[in-house]
Parts: sequence; structure tokens; C-alpha cells
Amino acid sequence: MTVDRRSAEVTKKQEEIVQVVTRYEAAFNQNDAEAMNALFSPDTVFVNFSGTLVFGAERLYQAQSSVFSEGGPLEKVTVRYLVESIVFLTPDVAVAHTRQRSTTADGRIVVSERDPMEGILTMTLMRNGAGDWRIRAAQNTPVAAP
Repeated sequence: MTVDRRSAEVTKKQEEIVQVVTRYEAAFNQNDAEAMNALFSPDTVFVNFSGTLVFGAERLYQAQSSVFSEGGPLEKVTVRYLVESIVFLTPDVAVAHTRQRSTTADGRIVVSERDPMEGILTMTLMRNGAGDWRIRAAQNTPVAAP
């Protein structure tokens, strides 16, 4: 049996990207703006669920802290991110498409005709100098009701 080293390398990179998404989900569900912000590059650009364009990790951290804070709009919201696609633009640049869905307190996806949190989170990730993947640009697009 011959193993295509290139395929094995892509699979390893895909797993690394999935781990970033997993850490993003955990940070979201724990209202941990600091852990979430650590996944972004310092010069990130992010379009949030409401369509606000945020430039830079520091401003993004301020926005995340606000929505996750006590009484903030996401304080009691939990979600799951399902990776639907990972495309490598270069060996060190990838685009991940994930579906955001509401979950119950125990982590089960809410099945309803209209999930107010359903969206497609598109992340463009780049490897940094240490070899870690960081989100360089992202957009969270709400999915319209059918």
C-alpha cells in the first residue's frame, strides 16, 4: 500500500483547522472573549452576525467582551459549529466554512424551522511564524428563514 504524503499532510492540516473551530466553539459557549480572541491574528478583519465590520484583534476583543458580558446578547447563547468545507488556497492559507447552530444547555443542536443563530461562519486562516493557525479574516452570515 502506498501512502500519498501530500494527502496525509492535507489531512493533518484539516485536523488542525478543525481544532481551531473546536476552540472557537468552546470559547463562544464559555463566554471567553480572551480565548476566542487568541485564535485571531492581530490584524484580523471580522464581519459579525449583525454585519458590523471590525478591524484588528484589539477592537474585536472589545466587541466580544461586550456581547459575552453579563446581560450581553450572547451571554446565555450556546452554539455548535459544524465544519462543512475546508479549502487550502496555499499550504499555509485555508478557508473553512462552518455552519453555526443553536444548541441546548447540554449541547444538542436545536431542531426548529427557524434557528435565530443559524449562520455560515467563513474563516480564512493563515499559519503564523510559530506554525499555528490564526483567523486572519472571517464573516458570520445569518441564514435566512426558508
